[in-house]
Amino acid sequence: MVTAREYKIAKIVAVCGGEEGALHVVPPCGRCREFIRQIDPANLDTEVVLGRHQTSSLRDLLPANTWPAPLT
Repeated sequence: MVTAREYKIAKIVAVCGGEEGALHVVPPCGRCREFIRQIDPANLDTEVVLGRHQTSSLRDLLPANTWPAPLT
């Protein structure tokens, strides 16, 4: 995605395969959440699928998601 110069993400889902081959929806890890935020500030509004009938914005999943003011 990034190598194609695409940075904005409207909706994202992460999945994990179980031992029986079943797929499970899982929230993106913290490193992935931060990477998504860093590649485009608008991605804080990305809809993250958390389950069949549950979503959240990336903004709500990232604690303290704004950059702090510089120390003066």
